[in-house]
Amino acid sequence: MNTKTIARNTAWYGLENVIGFATSLITSIAIARTLGPSKMGYIIYVTWITGIASSLGSIGIPTTTRKYMAEFLGGGDRATARFIFFRTLAIQTLLATLATLIVTLWVLHDAPAEYRVAALLLVLSVWPAMVNYIPAQANVAAETLSANLPGSVASTVVYFVMTLLAIFLNWGVTGIAAAMLGMRLADFLVRAIPTLRRILAWESDNVHTPPDLRPRMMRFAFQSVVGMLLTLVVWDRSELFLLKHLTPDIRQLAFYSVAFNLAERLLIFPTVFASATSASIFAQFGRDRSKLPAMTSSSVRYLALISIPLHVIAVALAGPALLTLYGSKYSGAVVVATAAPLLCLPKAFLGPIQSLFESIDRQKFFLIPTVIASFVDVGVAWYLIPSLGALGACIGSGTAQATAVGLMWAIGISRHHIRLPWRFFAKVTAISTVAALAAYAVSARLLPVWGLIGGSTVAIITFFLLAYVFKILEPEDSSRFKVISAACPRALAGPMNHAFDLLTKRMEPDSTTA
Repeated sequence: MNTKTIARNTAWYGLENVIGFATSLITSIAIARTLGPSKMGYIIYVTWITGIASSLGSIGIPTTTRKYMAEFLGGGDRATARFIFFRTLAIQTLLATLATLIVTLWVLHDAPAEYRVAALLLVLSVWPAMVNYIPAQANVAAETLSANLPGSVASTVVYFVMTLLAIFLNWGVTGIAAAMLGMRLADFLVRAIPTLRRILAWESDNVHTPPDLRPRMMRFAFQSVVGMLLTLVVWDRSELFLLKHLTPDIRQLAFYSVAFNLAERLLIFPTVFASATSASIFAQFGRDRSKLPAMTSSSVRYLALISIPLHVIAVALAGPALLTLYGSKYSGAVVVATAAPLLCLPKAFLGPIQSLFESIDRQKFFLIPTVIASFVDVGVAWYLIPSLGALGACIGSGTAQATAVGLMWAIGISRHHIRLPWRFFAKVTAISTVAALAAYAVSARLLPVWGLIGGSTVAIITFFLLAYVFKILEPEDSSRFKVISAACPRALAGPMNHAFDLLTKRMEPDSTTA
């Protein structure tokens, strides 16, 4: 049951993210090429601050909505889940209104005149973004991630069109801010209204609220707030603030952001799978919590199969990719782009262990490692940025992420007896390294665009050839992947199943039954 649900949600969430991925990549490249690294540096800084304001709206109440709605829906109690949704929606709407009013007053008083309109548009976009987190997380809790797709598609189209208009009509920062407001309004209207209608149809009588529900929810919300504030340091590129104040070269902000953004695009694939898995982890807590450690262990195995090859091979192809997409003006970011894929890799393994801690109300096991990692981040970045610029910021971020994720998994293994497939990790890493070396041998001898194409082709062929020789999949892996292929058209399902069989170890015959 969990395999089919995860596969279905992976497909829907994957489609949602692929659409956003393609659009954001195109728009970011167009903006970067038009403005150049010097002007782009300021735009990135403003966008980062706006992103923090938006992220603050996702803490506390929305995560509480997801966790406790999923728990009661997993137990078959839709009435209580409905009650939780509307209670948290009311609280979030009030908080969003207060936050928007306070920040609006601050902008009207302190913002420079030339940026006041843009700042107001960005502030106004915070309200729909904050409120929209509640229906979005309600859909995740119900394990119906397909319901989030229409809003994402609508907002992506609006942002794409308005951003291109801002670029070609020279609307500057104000145009980009208007595009952000339009995107969030479209997402809110298309996502929230259908979700409200669907949840209103649920039964509203026989609401069962255990005596400890309110204190549990309040404690969880508080821990989520603290966790999010720490997350801003470790996971949301706080190094941009240090770069802005520790280096005189404004281009370093652009070099860091462009290179790190390119590497984080690789996280779309593990993030899609981890998000679909986390929805089932929360629901599994309401069904049978004893299976959570095994479910977490299985999910990290498939995350490794996806993310390790992508990130290791990307090291060899990052330079050609950067120059092909962004042009020679960003050649100063090549070293950063080369290091970023490996430094971003730990983040791919965050989702399952964080979801486990949240599902069992043990967020302190997320908070403590994040506190330690935040000091590591600031310390390393502060030390390295004056001499290394963007590369120092990248190293600081990667070191902090590795520290946080490593500590979380160490806690999970120790306290919940999660068994990780270390031999499998080593095999995938070795095969990926050989494929990366083959890709580099080709790409280093060609112009960037041809090096990217040729290196990618050689890497794919090398990886799958070695995966076939060393039989990278176990029989249970093949069975789970065939659940996905069963949902595909027959023309694809046959070749996919054949490929799975080629990569799967043969089960040794049992001598006792001979």
